[in-house]
Formats: sequence, structure tokens, C-alpha cells
Amino acid sequence: MNRPPPPAHFPARISRRLSLALSVIIATVLLVGGISLVLAVRIFRINEAVDQQNAHIRITDQIHTTFHHIIFELHQMHALGWSDRKGDVQALGEELTRHLVTFRDLHRAEEGFPEEQRELALFADLRGLAGELRALTDRMLAPPGATWRLGPMDLAHLNVASHQVTRKSEDLNTIHRVKVTRLLQTSQGMMRTIVALYVAFILVGGALIAVASIAFSRGIAAPLRTLADAALGIAEGRLDERVPVRSPNEIGQLSHAFNVMADRLQDHERDLQAAHDQLEQKVRETQALYRIGTEISALHELDRILQSVVAKARELLRSEAAALCMFTPEHDELVALATSGPVEAFRSEGPPASRNLPAGRTTVTPGDLDAHIPRCTVMQPEFLRAHLAAPLHRGDSVIGVICVCSRETRVFTAEETELLTGLATQAAIAIEKARLYEEVRSLATLEERERIAREMHDGLAQALGLLHMKLRGAQEQPASGDPARIADALNEMTAITDRAYEEVRQSIFGLRTMVSRGLGLIPTLTEYLHEFSAQNGIAVELQVAEGRPIHLSPASEVQLIRIIQEALANVRKHAEAGHAWVRLQRQDPWVRVTIQDDGRGFEPAILASPDRLHFGLQTMRERAEGLGGKLEIDTAPGRGTRIVGTLPGEA
Repeated sequence: MNRPPPPAHFPARISRRLSLALSVIIATVLLVGGISLVLAVRIFRINEAVDQQNAHIRITDQIHTTFHHIIFELHQMHALGWSDRKGDVQALGEELTRHLVTFRDLHRAEEGFPEEQRELALFADLRGLAGELRALTDRMLAPPGATWRLGPMDLAHLNVASHQVTRKSEDLNTIHRVKVTRLLQTSQGMMRTIVALYVAFILVGGALIAVASIAFSRGIAAPLRTLADAALGIAEGRLDERVPVRSPNEIGQLSHAFNVMADRLQDHERDLQAAHDQLEQKVRETQALYRIGTEISALHELDRILQSVVAKARELLRSEAAALCMFTPEHDELVALATSGPVEAFRSEGPPASRNLPAGRTTVTPGDLDAHIPRCTVMQPEFLRAHLAAPLHRGDSVIGVICVCSRETRVFTAEETELLTGLATQAAIAIEKARLYEEVRSLATLEERERIAREMHDGLAQALGLLHMKLRGAQEQPASGDPARIADALNEMTAITDRAYEEVRQSIFGLRTMVSRGLGLIPTLTEYLHEFSAQNGIAVELQVAEGRPIHLSPASEVQLIRIIQEALANVRKHAEAGHAWVRLQRQDPWVRVTIQDDGRGFEPAILASPDRLHFGLQTMRERAEGLGGKLEIDTAPGRGTRIVGTLPGEA
């Protein structure tokens, strides 16, 4: 794999530039916003000042109006002589005083302005006129009487006061209007300043955005598009895609990292292809081991399995010849059981025709073989330039060896050694399974022979013995004997012969009943019970509980059938029953079988006696316990017998 290039230096940072630009933007926004806020506050205060001047104008108008109301009331009282209007005049006087006080308070809240002295002088004149009018009114209203009149001087004074109040009020309002105009002009100037500030901000911001867009497109977007296209090419399998490094910032660093990643991906792709080739080889090896294991599980002929093992060893390890040898029972020589390869690769005896054909000798013992595996003695020397062997184990002992050889010199890898060891293990399993299968068949044959011998002893042998005794008795009778006695003896011998025939027929029927792989347990058992009912006149009902299907190992199926046969044989021989039931139920991880009849039953104490019935029940119990299960018997005289067997099930 190529070493990655040394890390490049990228001092520039887009993040710093973006932070600086963002800081400038934020500072500009804050500056413009701050100026706008200050101007807006100033405009707000100007508006408050305008409202204050408008309040001055309103109060001035109210002072002017109140003056005229008082003068009008005085003229009305003079003209009509109404003395009852004194209260109205006095109320108007008080109202005028309040307006003057309000005007003074408003003036105190104002800031300094150019017309302040003139406004104060006019306000002082109004206060003086109000004082003169109040004095005149007090003097005129003081004398009691129903009617009263103003003198000429008073009337003239009222007219002069009316004109002066009007003129001075107009002068005051003019001053306030000038102040309002000046304030409005200031406010408009500030508004123009704000508008100009925002227009400048928009123009500068737009220019900055345009410049930033161009810079972003050239410095970030375009390189990223190039990176995206290159990444898409990598995703489509073009691992030679590379991108130019144009800038010393994060984009350049990303481009450099992409190129490094692409280089490493290329290296990993080459490594992956090599691993893929190795995996394919492993798959072929695993498939070969699986096929051999399948043949072993199917228990095909041992010769064919071993021949398949050496053929696969020769093929997978790419060797010219392969052989599998076994030690003889004396452990003093190796005997070839299977070979694969050209005839000239083996010694003059040639490849064996069967597993019993010797193919060479060696003085190496199994203990030496564990320490140092010898060269294969069945090969010609020129085929041993490349040699690999693996022992066949049975537990802690070595029973043989499998080897592969070639004329070309080569070194076998650890994986090839492991493969040959696996093939040796498969071959050892096949050999051991064949040996165990033969032992199981032998044990099954012996067991079945024992059962048949027991049944013949209990049934056929006793019937033939009784028949033999009857025949000898008939032979000893004189020829002129009583015909009636001879007929009774013949009838009795016929009955004995019928029972013996029935025993033989039942034995043959039991031997024929085995679980068929094509039918399965339940159909086979159904067929057997139907034939049993037809032959013996006892109705037998099969009941299978609903739920999970019932699965048993082949050995358990055989013992289950035998237990049912033994129980039904006891029903036929001893129970005098008319009906029987066979129930199957799955109780994980067990399978429960119950055989029950409505016969006469028996005393439970009879189980301890050595009679024939107890012998059959003991056999059933041994069958169940031999599989790791158990058998229970529930019976009593007059209520039938119930036998419950529990056998290990399969998932």
C-alpha cells in the first residue's frame, strides 16, 4: 500500500475571514441602527415639544375666549341690568385664573428659546389685563342692588382691554406657531438624515453582497462543485478522480484530504480485491467441506466419501496427487484407503481398488506422527518435492494420515495447511461415523433378536411345547380309543396351532412397522394402529394434541414405536379390552406418549413379580430411560391400564 503524502500546510482560514466580515456587518448594522435610534428619539422629543406648543396655543385661545366671555357678560349686565349674572362672571374670572396658571406651568417646563423674553412680556401683559379686569369686576359687583350700570370710563376700559387681549393672544400664538414650524423643520431634517443613512446602507450592503457573492462563488462554491463531481465519480467507481488544490484555506485542505482519501481508497480497493480472491478460495474450500459433510450426514458409502475427500484435497491445494492412509490395528503399517492423481504418482502397487488394499509400510508410530508427520510412503519419490500431510484423529489417538504431493517445489501456506487439516477432520468423522453406524446396527440387531427370542419364548415356544405334549399323548392312545376324546384333543391342538400362528403373524407385523421417511411418524403410526385394530378386533384411537408439531430423532422414533407395540401387545394378550387410546403431546422439550385401555387392569404389586407381563413392562421402561426419558404405569383391577412415556423431542 502506498504511504499517504506528508500533511500540507494551510495557514489561511475561511472561518477567520467570515468572522471578520460578520463582525464588520454587525458593527455597521449596530452603527446605523444606533444613529437611527438616536434620531428617532430626537424626533420623538420634537413631537412632544410640538404637542407642548399646541397646548400653549390651546391655553392662549382659552384665555382669550374667557376674557371675551367676561367682557360680554359685563356688557349684558350693563345693558339689561341683570344682577343675577354675578355668579357667572365670578366663575369666568376663576376659570381665567386657572388658564393663566396652566399657561405659566407649561412655560416653566420649556427649554430656552429666542422668543422667550417676548413671550414672558406678553404673558405679563395678559396677567396685568386679567388683574385690571378682575379689579374692575370686583368693584362693579361689590354694591348691592337689583340693577346696576357701567360708567363711560368703565365701558371704554373694557373695550380697550378686549382689543389688547385679542392682539396679545394673537402675538403669543404667533410665537408658538413659529416654534412649531422650527421644530417641524428640525424633525424633517432628521428624517431626511435617516432616509439618507438607510439608502447609503442599502447601496453599500448591495455592493458588499455582490462582492461577497463573487468571492463565495469563486472561492467556495466552485471548488465545492468540483469536489462534489469528483466524489460522485468516486461513488461510481472511478477511483482515479483527483481535484486541484487552489487555495491555502479549508477548501484547499478539504481538496487535499479528498485526494489522500482517494489514494487510500485505491489502495483499499486493491486490498479488497485480493481479499475477495482469498474469500472466493475460502468459499470453494468451505463448499467442498460442506459437500463432504453432507455426504457424511447422509451416510453414503465410506469408500466414496474418502475418495471425494482426497479428490477435493488434490483440487483445492492444486497438487498432482493425494492419498488417505489408515493405520492397521497393530499400528505397524499404513494402508491406503483412497488416492487421487495419475497412476505413475503411486508405487508399483498402484491406486487401491478398495479400502482394504495395502499401499506401503512404515515404521512410524502414531505418537511419532503427532510430533513429526512423515512423508507419504505410497508416493513415488519424484512426487514428494512438495509435500503436505495432516493426521486423522480419533479423540487423542491418531488413526491415519492424508497427504498431498507434487513434483514442482512449492511452499504450502498456513491457510492450505488449515484446509488439509479440515479435510482430515471430515475424513476422520466419516470413518468414525461409519464405525459407530456399524456398531449401532449391530446393537439394534442384537436388541431385535433379543425381543424376537423373548416373544418366541413367551408365545410360540410355549405353544409348540404344549402342542408337542398333546401330540405325544395322542400317539400313546390306542387306535381303538374313544373317538370323542380324540376329537377334543384335535380341537385343542387346533386352538394351540391358531394361537401360535397368531403370535407369528403379530411378530411379523411388528417387524414390518418402521417409520418411513416419506410418510413420517404420525402417518406411519396411524397406519399401524389401523392394521392392529383390523387384525385384533380392538378399536385403537390415535389422538395428537394441537400445537407445535412433534419431532423426534430417528432413534427415539424407533423406541416410541416399540413401546407402543409392546403396550398394545399386552392389551391384546392380557387386558381383555375393547377399546384403547394412543395420545401424543408436545411438552417442550419432551414428547409425551400415553397408551390407555379399558381392560381389566391388574394389581400394581404384580410389577414386583417376575412374570411375563412384568418382563414386557420392564423392557418398555428400559427403552424410555435409554433415551434419557422415563416411563410411568398407572393401573388397578377393573379400571384398565395407563402407560405414560416421556421421550426427548427435537426442535
